[in-house]
Amino acid sequence: MTPDPDKQARDRFAILIGLRAGGAVLMLLGLWMILGGSLGGAYGFGGVLFVVGLVEMMAVPKILARRWRTPR
Repeated sequence: MTPDPDKQARDRFAILIGLRAGGAVLMLLGLWMILGGSLGGAYGFGGVLFVVGLVEMMAVPKILARRWRTPR
């Protein structure tokens, strides 16, 4: 049974949007920790969260989109 191309495209789009949203949430959490939020985290951990969120938001969706691209 072959997968429905429309459903596959919708699922992949949802994954890309979810990754970008998750990256934005991680960036905001890291920024909040850096600026002295009430979580009591250290500056280093907030910085790590910010960088991981930035990579998840910017690089990972591009890598997956390139991998999922239809062959020429």
